[in-house]
Amino acid sequence: MRIALVATYTYPLALGLRYISACLKNAGHDVEMFFMCSKRETAEANFPPALVAELTERLRESHLIGMSLMTNTFQRASVLTRAIRASGLKTPIVWGGPHATTANDESLEVADIVCRGEGEQAALELASALEAGKDPTGISGLDFRRNGRTIHNPMPRLHEELDRFPFPDYDLSTHFVAMGDHFERAAPENMRGLLQRYRIETTRGCPFPCAFCTNAAMMRLYKGKGPWVRRRSTENIIQEIESVRARFPTIDAVNIVDDLFFIRGEAEMDEFCRAYEARVNLPLELDAFPNTITEAKVRSLARLPIALVSMGIQSGSPHTLKHIYNRSTPIDKIVRAMNTLADHKLRAEYHYLVNNPFESDENRIETLRFIASHHRGPAILRVFPLQFYPGTPLYDRARAEGVIGDRHESAYKFTYTSKVRILDSCYLDIWLRIVLNLTNRGVPRFAVHGLITAVTCAPVRWVLDRKWFAPLAYGLYSVGRFIARKLIYPAFIGPLKYLHRKRRR
Repeated sequence: MRIALVATYTYPLALGLRYISACLKNAGHDVEMFFMCSKRETAEANFPPALVAELTERLRESHLIGMSLMTNTFQRASVLTRAIRASGLKTPIVWGGPHATTANDESLEVADIVCRGEGEQAALELASALEAGKDPTGISGLDFRRNGRTIHNPMPRLHEELDRFPFPDYDLSTHFVAMGDHFERAAPENMRGLLQRYRIETTRGCPFPCAFCTNAAMMRLYKGKGPWVRRRSTENIIQEIESVRARFPTIDAVNIVDDLFFIRGEAEMDEFCRAYEARVNLPLELDAFPNTITEAKVRSLARLPIALVSMGIQSGSPHTLKHIYNRSTPIDKIVRAMNTLADHKLRAEYHYLVNNPFESDENRIETLRFIASHHRGPAILRVFPLQFYPGTPLYDRARAEGVIGDRHESAYKFTYTSKVRILDSCYLDIWLRIVLNLTNRGVPRFAVHGLITAVTCAPVRWVLDRKWFAPLAYGLYSVGRFIARKLIYPAFIGPLKYLHRKRRR
């Protein structure tokens, strides 16, 4: 059976589709993948007409079309699906991915079939049924739109043995990447670094039901269907990396994309580190959750060439963490995790959420104080506007309290990795960014705390907390960044770094 899989994302990863493609190919199906990449991160369906026309022509011989999407690519998936239909193709179109899972009824307004949750088994059963000419509408995990009505099926049990899945599909001979107004056959040089910094999944599921995360929706969806958190064996993980490196010598780093790599126990973490050091030993990036970091785990990791450990802090307010984000993260554990990473000299990245309509000024000021007191040394800092994604507890709360309508338009219009929209931020959230940058550059704590005291007092807020403050702050930030990057760094910092490296040699 000929199957086409279309990734709506701007970056050609689509790891879920790659797993599904590998499973379908193992079952004997003829699968091609199309990556609808864009030059920049965007939620807009900004596809050149010639590219869409070429896609529809390439899909004409397919018996099934699969499309993967997130909330911020819903518009892209909708435009592509309607274009396929407008071209006269009657091929069944199935949507999958996070948005199709949590907003299945909205997705069924466009797609013929929606796959909810993990899609490997459902895809195999759907392809088998269609190939045999059987009615597929009873397949678990799939919802259907038929003759103006919808059919919702129960969820299947979760796959517990992740080692049984084939490795993700990187057969470039059957992959095509959008390059402007046309497709090119995939190659390491047109994959935007994907085959230099290899992304790998080593676990599935996260035990923490944070109220802003689709993981909370997935936990509810799969309740009673088997253990939600599952791990691949160390040997299986290392074998995948060895296999892909043998095919692509361009790979020079590894990024573990798990929600929660640190869910492993200390003994298992040590086992992984020993195997990785002996058989891979490339620069490694991974994510962490404060509750799961321990001294022993970090000590094991510190033997490896760790390029980055990313950790979501989200807020320094105990009230916000517990009562708004449902994030069981005591402040002392966050501090201990940050200190442990710093003590072992691991390069860290920290994430914060802003634009939270449920958060009080008191809570925001607590976060400012937390940053001033506990951030140590340089780190990568990322600040994201809170988005209300369908199916999450905060989405339900925002709708119930009238914060949003039927959906949060911002979640559909902006990519999660796009530039933080400082112009939409409130006064204290702007100061959060300033305080983060000051502490990151080594400004003494007492000075940062003094600044916080000054900018949060009533007289200063009366003067500064105005509509003009955000544009002014953004303007000064942009000018300062330009001066630092284009003038100061090349003239002073860059040469000093070069001389320092030369002396060390």
